[in-house]
Amino acid sequence: MRYLGLDLAWAPRSSSAGAVLEPTEDGTVSLVSTAHLRAHEDVLSWVARNRGRGGAILSVNAPLIVENSGGRRPVDTELEHHFGRYQIDEYAVNTVNASHPRTIGRALMRMGFDPNPQAEQDRVIETCAQAAQILLFGLDRPLRIKSGPIGARKDAANRYREQIYGKLPFMDPELNDSDALEDLVNADLGAMNGSRLGELEGKLDAVMAGYVASFLDLRGPEACAFLGDMTTGYILLPAPTDEESE
Repeated sequence: MRYLGLDLAWAPRSSSAGAVLEPTEDGTVSLVSTAHLRAHEDVLSWVARNRGRGGAILSVNAPLIVENSGGRRPVDTELEHHFGRYQIDEYAVNTVNASHPRTIGRALMRMGFDPNPQAEQDRVIETCAQAAQILLFGLDRPLRIKSGPIGARKDAANRYREQIYGKLPFMDPELNDSDALEDLVNADLGAMNGSRLGELEGKLDAVMAGYVASFLDLRGPEACAFLGDMTTGYILLPAPTDEESE
């Protein structure tokens, strides 16, 4: 089984990012690679190349099941109810403004990815990287990347990768040290322009999404929080114990 994390752009011409994680024999996981994905075709090709012979759980940081033509999905209202006090970003997700991720989601399902988190075959699930930060890192608010002054973005990206490197190796499942992880942690933020920084930010959210996939597989659906429903849209999140997230 492989765990794929996808930070999926909401617009066809915007870039996305992917992360590949694999389990080890001792029940831990390792980051194998990350990728900058430039277009719709890149996303689907990347998934096809990396799904693995033993199957894959693909966790996507973007809306996948979207059936409402206006307003917002019930799950987005539920997410705000639970995480609004942590100041996570709020979105009105509908078929107008989320048509691209919805299209990608349907393409992934045609590729054989089941949207049911409890399925036994290849699965595709929606998650929320900001909410996952709150649950896994024990933060009061998410680390805001991708918008704002570049200096503030660099500071947030640095703290984000420090949380990944400093917290996830002590969670269950443990994230092992690896060359791909070291590349993210040691990337020179000072030398990055806005475009290069955006690539790193996407990869960090992709790693978070991939870790959620490993959490679902190795700890089971009962260790996860499921908001929403399979008809109107859902978000799956890790639910570590209070001791783990401290």
